Amino acid sequence: MSDSLQAYRDAVATHVHGICLDRNLDPRSSLKTEAACRIDRYLPELVELAKAAGPRNGAGFEIAVEHTICLQCGHQSWLGACQVRENAECCLYRYLPLVYDAIQRVDAPKP
Repeated sequence: MSDSLQAYRDAVATHVHGICLDRNLDPRSSLKTEAACRIDRYLPELVELAKAAGPRNGAGFEIAVEHTICLQCGHQSWLGACQVRENAECCLYRYLPLVYDAIQRVDAPKP
């Protein structure tokens, strides 16, 4: 059975994980890799939200993430405020534009 998300996993690995300062690439380390965990954990939802937002609509994608994935995290208040996000401490949110771009690259028409 093939993984329908493999192309997106590969794009995220190349365009996001490759430059992510929060990602720990040492497999022997016990340090948790929160950024990779969150991106990988929510990849199916991120792909669907990026597709729904469409190309050249990163702002729409960001809003959709705040209204869906951010609600699941537990840091966002019922009013929509999130100190973790606002303080740039949320790794998923920090790399969100890169995730969106990686997904859009996969879905872009090929010449």
